[in-house]
Amino acid sequence: MSPQRSTRAAAVIVAAGASSRYASSTSRKGPPRKPFLALGGSTVLELACAAFDSVTAIDQIVLVLRAEDLPAVERLGLGTGCLRKVVALVEGGKERIDSVRAGVDAVARGVGLIAVHDAARPLVLPRTIETALKVAARSGAALVASPVRDTIKVSATGEQAESTLDRSVLWAAQTPQVFKAALLRELLERAQSEQFKPTDEAALHERFVGPVALVEGDPTNLKITTPSDLVLAEAILRARKESEL
Repeated sequence: MSPQRSTRAAAVIVAAGASSRYASSTSRKGPPRKPFLALGGSTVLELACAAFDSVTAIDQIVLVLRAEDLPAVERLGLGTGCLRKVVALVEGGKERIDSVRAGVDAVARGVGLIAVHDAARPLVLPRTIETALKVAARSGAALVASPVRDTIKVSATGEQAESTLDRSVLWAAQTPQVFKAALLRELLERAQSEQFKPTDEAALHERFVGPVALVEGDPTNLKITTPSDLVLAEAILRARKESEL
């Protein structure tokens, strides 16, 4: 049975980062806040929300934000349009895992699946979300990832390449990363007790449970990290719109 019919799901969209890498790549005054960058006639944050809004199984969205961004998000029009499923705005923490924990705590207890997603990945496809939900409902957890296509070198100094990794076994992690809600809460609690602070949620499953089921993501599900990523994202959106004509 599909999660749309059997399991309520929530999305925790994390937008609490400092945008420091984006700021260091641009000459604009003041640190640009990635969630509010213009993209395709909307904002990065709104596009990320729109993808989850279009998935029937997702019946609530929790946004995790920096404190200074809360008023700006409220002005976008909560409860309307692509933000109609947003049920809570939560202040993020110092580390990513702290922000995720705060977002998960705001999800209603009756929800069976929780999808954690980076707002900086605004081009995620609804079909990718739907597949990840189905796999997590069956396996307990699902990691959206893309096979690595480049040759990856190892360098401890940044000056010399010391070895080459076998790319046939390498996957680049994306989001969403989806879990059964009770499992994710348990993993976050265990991580807190051990002061384990990974850079993504799949690492929690790897450490405390074991391997995570993979869902192959679309290469266009890129993360906005630098201004050049924004240019590429605009081109992808234009191509998608043209293909719909």
